[in-house]
Amino acid sequence: MAQQKIVIVLPKLTPGGTERTAVVLANYMAEQNIDVTVLVMFKRDKFYELNPKVKLIEPDNFRDKYGKILSFPMLLWYLRKNIKNEKPDTVFCLGYMLLGIITSVGIKTKVIISGRSSPDRVRFPGNALFNGIYNMCYSILKFRIDGIIAQTNYAKEVYQKKYKCPIVVIPNFLREIKEYPSERKNQIITLGRCSYEKAQHFLLEAFAQLNAPNWTLAIIGDGPLLEELKSQAKALNIAEKVEFCGFQKEVDLYLSKAKIFGFTSIIEGYPNALIEGMANGLAPVSFNCVAGPSDIIKEGENGFLVPVGEVALFAQKLQMLIDDRALLEKISSNASKIKETNNLKIIAEKYSRFLIG
Repeated sequence: MAQQKIVIVLPKLTPGGTERTAVVLANYMAEQNIDVTVLVMFKRDKFYELNPKVKLIEPDNFRDKYGKILSFPMLLWYLRKNIKNEKPDTVFCLGYMLLGIITSVGIKTKVIISGRSSPDRVRFPGNALFNGIYNMCYSILKFRIDGIIAQTNYAKEVYQKKYKCPIVVIPNFLREIKEYPSERKNQIITLGRCSYEKAQHFLLEAFAQLNAPNWTLAIIGDGPLLEELKSQAKALNIAEKVEFCGFQKEVDLYLSKAKIFGFTSIIEGYPNALIEGMANGLAPVSFNCVAGPSDIIKEGENGFLVPVGEVALFAQKLQMLIDDRALLEKISSNASKIKETNNLKIIAEKYSRFLIG
């Protein structure tokens, strides 16, 4: 059988779940004797390391030179030229998927897409015209989509109403979890960018309601709302018990020291942070946002799900874990089994079969 060739198209290789998925998948497939090219739209500092067997194609910095609008035709030309030159069996679009679809029209290759955000996400909030154009483009070009990888069962249900192509549910795989011989302390921890979607302000509110004088809260991540969250902690009189750790590359070191993972995102695609916390043996309490947590957490078995925004109930679940050591240990033990179900080899093999089959 001839060697299969795949081109993975994504915006950039900066820190992020989409970028990590692309790199880990590319590295895995390259080791399976698949010819893999990563085609990025924007040249930025690379955070993730690609296997030497993986070919990387980056553009000139034409966007920095000419701006978003003037550089857009150049971006489309750049993508189409390189897809044609590579002659792949499959083009796999991760992020800014519409651009990959447009530039693949008329090229003899299979096109697979995988949205990494919530299927209910509005692409241009507050701009009905842009949203209309965006959705119309997908309607016109859906004939060019040969398959969709959904991250959750809910996402699959949404896609099935719009597309007739094969759709498969494949959850995110776990990155390699580094183990540290750390003694766990009485700490609740969360991981994620300090932004509107991650909604850590709900976690601060819940923490302020706890009767847990010997417990602390750690927030790992930076972002546009970091200073606002710090001000909120002061206003709630919990500042001395909240650690704002900023961006950390070795997050497992921090996760290995805590006991509970608090997750208050209000919108997700499939939350890597949640499964990483569970893989580190943390008992999770999560908002049941769209989408992902309900595919990951079995209520009362390996964590707790709370309707989005119900802070009092969220605090109640945290308090249960704090007060009941046996319950905490049971939930933590069961949560750590995510390392088996979301094992890289198992998940990456599912990706490979769908992309190549």
